[in-house]
Amino acid sequence: MSEKPKETSRSVGDLLYGTLSAIVPSCGPAMEMVERGKERPLKLTEKFVLLYNTPLCPHCNCNRQKFRDEREKMRKIRSGK
Repeated sequence: MSEKPKETSRSVGDLLYGTLSAIVPSCGPAMEMVERGKERPLKLTEKFVLLYNTPLCPHCNCNRQKFRDEREKMRKIRSGK
């Protein structure tokens, strides 16, 4: 007999934290946009994501310096063309 895949139910906490993580700026999307911006010009929606996530994690300082350094590299690449 074939086994049915287990259905995973999400708790209220999972839904709440998932929603909050989509609203609060975070390091991941900001760093991803900077890396993408070094490879090619960003689209308008990507620029918005970068602008929105620029403050990074408001509760920590985990990647701020790396973000600043990479963003400066991105700007130099874009201004050199």
